[in-house]
Amino acid sequence: MVTVDFYEKDEKVGGKSPLEVMAEKRSQLIFKQRMSVGLTQSELAVQANVTQKTVSRIERGDTKVRETTLQKVYDVLGITEEHLIVLKGHPNT
Repeated sequence: MVTVDFYEKDEKVGGKSPLEVMAEKRSQLIFKQRMSVGLTQSELAVQANVTQKTVSRIERGDTKVRETTLQKVYDVLGITEEHLIVLKGHPNT
């Protein structure tokens, strides 16, 4: 299972909290992966059993998305823990 680190809201970096930065990076990864597999937001939503509005919110970088919802999207798109480690800029990558 993929986990998300939680950050304090007052830890700002360049005007954005680490949580906001992570959500932005995550949204870009999801968008690029969705495009590479050739799915529309609606098609992804159906396959992940979420609404198209939820997919849109994720791709806009909404920070208030449940981990279980993200996991459904990751599963459909083939996004693995390794993708997310790279996304976080893990020092071992």
